[in-house]
Amino acid sequence: MLHSIRINRYINSFKSITSRNDWNCYQKQIHNIGLQDIPKITVTEIRKVLRQKGFAVQDGFTSITTKCSICSTEQNCEDSKVYINKTTGYFLCSKCNLHGDWTILERIVKKAKVEVSIKDYIDKLQNDTASFKNEWENVIKDTMSMSALNETELLDLFRLYEFPFHSEAGKTLAEVRVSADRTVLYFPLKNILNQVVGYRKLQAGNEDQIQCYGFHNAGLFSCRIQRGSRSDQAILVPTVQDVLSLAAHKVPGTFIWLSNCSLPLVVLPTLENHQKLYLWGEWDNMRAVAEKLGEERCRFVRPTDGLVTATEAAGAGLSLKTLVSDAKPAAHRSITTFAALRDDVYAELTNIDKVRGVKWRRFPALTRLLGGHRRGELTVLTGPTGCGKTTLCAEISLDLAQQGINTLWGSFEIRNSRLARTMLQQSAGVPLEQNLHNFQKYADEFQKLPIYYLAFHGQQPIKVVMEAVEHARYMHDIAHVVVDNVQFMLGLGEDRDGDRYLRQDAVIAAFRTFATARHCHVTLVMHPRKERDSEDLSTSSIFGSAKASQEADNVLIIQDKRLTAVRGKKFLQVAKNRYSGDLGIVPLDFDKDSLSYQAKKKNKIKLEDSEKVLDEEYAVPEQNYIDFNEKPPRRGMPSRKFKKQSDNKEIDSFLNDILNLK
Repeated sequence: MLHSIRINRYINSFKSITSRNDWNCYQKQIHNIGLQDIPKITVTEIRKVLRQKGFAVQDGFTSITTKCSICSTEQNCEDSKVYINKTTGYFLCSKCNLHGDWTILERIVKKAKVEVSIKDYIDKLQNDTASFKNEWENVIKDTMSMSALNETELLDLFRLYEFPFHSEAGKTLAEVRVSADRTVLYFPLKNILNQVVGYRKLQAGNEDQIQCYGFHNAGLFSCRIQRGSRSDQAILVPTVQDVLSLAAHKVPGTFIWLSNCSLPLVVLPTLENHQKLYLWGEWDNMRAVAEKLGEERCRFVRPTDGLVTATEAAGAGLSLKTLVSDAKPAAHRSITTFAALRDDVYAELTNIDKVRGVKWRRFPALTRLLGGHRRGELTVLTGPTGCGKTTLCAEISLDLAQQGINTLWGSFEIRNSRLARTMLQQSAGVPLEQNLHNFQKYADEFQKLPIYYLAFHGQQPIKVVMEAVEHARYMHDIAHVVVDNVQFMLGLGEDRDGDRYLRQDAVIAAFRTFATARHCHVTLVMHPRKERDSEDLSTSSIFGSAKASQEADNVLIIQDKRLTAVRGKKFLQVAKNRYSGDLGIVPLDFDKDSLSYQAKKKNKIKLEDSEKVLDEEYAVPEQNYIDFNEKPPRRGMPSRKFKKQSDNKEIDSFLNDILNLK
């Protein structure tokens, strides 16, 4: 086989638990996505199998529903429903918490022979469910309900966590548990049957690090203040503060805290009963959420005057009821005039900082030129062989992943284990071989990052790769796809003897369409043509036709002058920038210990003055020309022009060293 085929995620999880070797355990837990992970089932085939075995099927927004064949044998079997995702076939029983691929449910429905590993996995899920019930009972014993606090205690608690306080605040968070010292909050996560399947632990002073326990992916924290309000509509917001703000304004509906604006497949059944869903948050995140929930029932609450969240709108004195009632549909049937687009244009202008994208923390000079990392764009990175394209791209993607950007890596040139090792060392910032005693700490932190790897290596058909990318985007809410590199993907199509340039153009066109249609950023690493070392690379140096540079929104070129000049430098050149048009260079200084190109911090420079320092450091003064018609100065009185030219010699020498000018 040309690529490693991984067994399904459930058997892999079971084996990783029983593994004795720590390094092997870490290696198994790398998020690999292979061919076997791509579902080969359709909704029609699922319906056919279920009906042939006597199971009635009910259609929903994201899933089809039938009775669970495992827990339906119990006495109270009215709620034993299994939800099967229409896109992937992934199933979940909300009563017994059994979940997995369609292949597992198909074997159970057909009463076929089930593998031992699958039986062990089912037993493990049942044991985990029972153990969590005991764990949650202990939490209830050791804590108290927020509804039991008096108004003074409640006010002090809200001040500690910086929550907005109002008269209905206690009722809103009535189901939240509070520790005895008031420093920890426990938010119960419930499924569609209103059963607690997990909880989120919020520590005072460390609100950014939310810890989750139990089967937390299958549950949501929700509340509804008004008893007479509609139960078929819900408002999804990214923070607890937004939930409290909606409750204070008595907005009708159910308020749902959608942490990280991410929706795993197992949580979709929890929202199946809601006919209308209002999404209030950042546009990029909520657009991906609406696509997974079904755009026909989703509506966007548009940011107004730079106010993105419900808390910001409430602080500005706006009516949240009015904003929710004026929500726009997620999908337009047809857009033919500017009148249909003016709200989108106004939203971009009032949230210009959000539109620029996510800023790189490790590369402030790159942020100054490109503005940030934006969804829906295509970036091409090229450079000579051995210049560090993969290393630089790995660090750029790591920077984004550390800020919550779900990333999918398609490394067709080097093994995933080697790539993960490089990114782990970049994350740790120290040489791993000299710090093996801290390996577990570094690995645990790196494993929390939302980075996934395609289990492909070498040449692959573009159709197979795009199927895997589409599957990963739906399953894991991927926002950034990295392909390293395009040339290694060519050569295994049906037209093996066809034009190599045409096949490369097909690859670029496929990723360009994917980036635009799926609102996902794609980074393509490409080799340049073989040119003289003394010549600078340009957009026309990219291997193949001109399609790569034409389709790309950004073109980044690594220029390496270390071998052609005594004082040559390596730098990243922004050769194309469709968003703002700003072009320039970013110096690259490689740190071998951390495998990083991160800009070195200067001790006596404040962070807020970093952009000013960059402007001063890389500003090019206007060229000074000599007027030969000017009379020479008298002895002892040097000319001002000649003096200014002498002062610029040091700057000219610096530019000559970088650009290798002669």
